[in-house]
Amino acid sequence: MAGVIGAVLLLTFSGYFGEVAWLTLCDAVLRTTYRLAIAYSIALVLGALMALVVGWSPFSDILFPFFDILQNLPSFALIPFFIYFFGFTSNMIILFAVSSIIWPILFAILTAIKSAHKDLSDAATIFGAKGWRRIPYYLAPLSFPAMLTGSIVGIAIGWEAVIGAEIITNVAGFGDFIKEAGASGISQALVAGTLVILIIVFVINRLVWAPLLTESSKRYAE
Repeated sequence: MAGVIGAVLLLTFSGYFGEVAWLTLCDAVLRTTYRLAIAYSIALVLGALMALVVGWSPFSDILFPFFDILQNLPSFALIPFFIYFFGFTSNMIILFAVSSIIWPILFAILTAIKSAHKDLSDAATIFGAKGWRRIPYYLAPLSFPAMLTGSIVGIAIGWEAVIGAEIITNVAGFGDFIKEAGASGISQALVAGTLVILIIVFVINRLVWAPLLTESSKRYAE
């Protein structure tokens, strides 16, 4: 990442980004990041709840293949349906991103629950984690590391979903920005936008995901 930052500084001081509309770029990136944050929050809540309920349910072996079929549906093939029901709107992009982000989170948690050692389940039962109490006191702590892993994968997919949807729908955002920049032949704007997204992803990974993964490996390691 140090090389990327060095390249950015070198290009900036050389005047390469002189034609870039930085305010427009920043506004576009913020719109995209906002949509991704909202979509991830919705997908995290829905995915975690579904996984915990299904993992606790005796029908988990039946529902698991059903979810597997749903996650294998090509996301962008479904975007006409989202456009039909929600139009060319920011809400459509957010809901479309939710449909892409939710699956890595849901399957990571389900896999963690299904692959847990039987001794842990027996110990949880002995100490009173029965019925609905089993979800907050056993399944949730057990699946927390998997939730983080699924979230990292989901966020990566979410960037693609949001930016791709913005390109297709022409809704203001980073996708629309790079589409217009490419049509105008302004390569500097494309390079600047890509570098900005790389820096944002790096900062999020370093400040959010890395500390959480380290803490979860200490606290929840079996």
